[in-house]
Amino acid sequence: MQQQELTQKNKALVLKAYQALFGDHDLTALDRYWAEAYIQHNPTMTDGRDSVKKLLKSVGVAHWPKQTVDFKRVVAEGDLVMTQVVQPKTADTPETVIMDIFRVKNGKIAEHWDVMQPVPANPANKRPMY
Repeated sequence: MQQQELTQKNKALVLKAYQALFGDHDLTALDRYWAEAYIQHNPTMTDGRDSVKKLLKSVGVAHWPKQTVDFKRVVAEGDLVMTQVVQPKTADTPETVIMDIFRVKNGKIAEHWDVMQPVPANPANKRPMY
């Protein structure tokens, strides 16, 4: 498979997986799209897709209203796919900008890095964060 074709395949996989898990709140998406030995670089989580499932179950994600994920940017090259999304404000959380980097291996999300930043109520400048 050529590099450009692999890049597009991995990008499509990540977007589908992200929407299924974080938009549709379908926890079975973890079994379909994430590798069992998934490597997590977020310091608040452990490795493995079961860790993600446990966290999302604990916050009650399955009962949240479904939404279309607001992808602001998607950049892909080879086995790496980066997304920038906006998590809407809730009663308990501010609007948050999230940058994720996923590494895809053998058709599954194998590794993940992220940075999350709340959108401040009174920013020093009026430019959007996304």
